[in-house]
Amino acid sequence: MKHFLYIAIVLFPILSFGQEWRDSLTIARDAYDAKNYGKALKYYKSAQKNAPEGIDLSEEIAQSAYRDHQYEVAEEIYKQTTNSSRTGQQKAADYHNLGNSQMRKKDYQGAVDSYKESLRKNPSDSQTRYNLSEAMRQLQNQQQQKDKNKDQQDKQDQQDQQDQKDQQNQKNGKNQDQQKGQDGKPKNQQGQQGNDSKDQGNGGAKLQDKAVEKKLDELMKQEAETKRKLSGRSSEGGSTKSGKDW
Repeated sequence: MKHFLYIAIVLFPILSFGQEWRDSLTIARDAYDAKNYGKALKYYKSAQKNAPEGIDLSEEIAQSAYRDHQYEVAEEIYKQTTNSSRTGQQKAADYHNLGNSQMRKKDYQGAVDSYKESLRKNPSDSQTRYNLSEAMRQLQNQQQQKDKNKDQQDKQDQQDQQDQKDQQNQKNGKNQDQQKGQDGKPKNQQGQQGNDSKDQGNGGAKLQDKAVEKKLDELMKQEAETKRKLSGRSSEGGSTKSGKDW
């Protein structure tokens, strides 16, 4: 009787612990069927944590995460399963599902690589082949959009640089205008302009003086010529009378 009681005491926590993970698994599967994927994921994780060694619920956990739009969680689980010791067909399915998770994340390059690896394990899978072509098409579109965005950014950068140059030129031009006097010439040339005007005035006066001197010379020459002519006439007529002829 004592031995029976001892065995019951030892086995009861084990049986209770075993029943707990089974209950979690049941709740998880019921929630998945009801499309309550967040709840299913929670109880699947609990069941996996408490399950005996050798029980692998990773496939159901990943599917629940994928259905609940937790694609990064699903991706990490599928990456782990692809590295486990599974058969070729199972790994092909894992790579296929990994590619699906990456497609949802718009990681098209990653999806292309995963689908290709899945086809290496199972070349006859038409669904994986179709998904691969779609991933390649999306990858091409993504690259074209990146190139377009880069071109637009380059043009915008060039326009910004040109605008900065224009603003700098306008600023420089404004500074030059501020340095000009009322006559439109730089202030440092105004004094020179005044000197030039003064020099022009002096030059005009000099020209006028020369003209006067030239005119006087001409008059003096004319007077000398007149005297010469008068002197010549007196010599031809003899001496002049000094008094009246009575």
